[in-house]
Amino acid sequence: MDLLRTSVIDITTLVAACHALKSSPADGGAGLQRKQRNRLRRDIKRGTVAYIDALARTRRGVVDDALLVRCRMAAEQQMPRALEHQALLGRIMASEAGSLDGLAAARHDLWRLAHVAIQLSAGTAILRGAAVLGDAESARDLAGGLRRRLRRALIAYARAALSTKAPKGRAIIKAREAALAEIGPRGAAEAERLADVEAGADRGWALIRQGVTRPLLDLALDWGRVEPAS
Repeated sequence: MDLLRTSVIDITTLVAACHALKSSPADGGAGLQRKQRNRLRRDIKRGTVAYIDALARTRRGVVDDALLVRCRMAAEQQMPRALEHQALLGRIMASEAGSLDGLAAARHDLWRLAHVAIQLSAGTAILRGAAVLGDAESARDLAGGLRRRLRRALIAYARAALSTKAPKGRAIIKAREAALAEIGPRGAAEAERLADVEAGADRGWALIRQGVTRPLLDLALDWGRVEPAS
């Protein structure tokens, strides 16, 4: 999962750049007027969402070099201005005090969400290849619905983290609330049902239960918003 950590660092670096642009004064010597900074922030926000969307849509259950390239290309296509000013953005981030504040928590949160999404892809890939699967249609529908929930949760988390309106101390709380709202109580219930389908196909399989169902329940408990489904 080393490349998953790399992808999460990519995402949080984009978030930091967005915040640094907001905090940077108009006459701070960076050579960017307010309108230019706002355009760059919009670029970066679109790029962040595109990156996450590409990451969450994978169905291979692994983050490899090819997926990392696709994620970065998806982001780059959405932020041409940011690429043009890449060196300048680096200088702004280096000079902006506190631009990395809170990112350790955000990296960990995004890794947890993304890891669940990847584990879901890996587990459903195994189910698709199963010689005997009692309810293939149900498994496909459950996996598809849960995959969409996780993708929306990742995007909601990133959008909340990108927002510069909330104080930094509250930004992580808002991001967690946004992600959990997208998963909802039904997300844990769908994961539990999918884990039951997995166990029905082969009692030795537990990737979905261990990699998806339990982590979702842990998120609900740790972030304190969604009640675990019965």
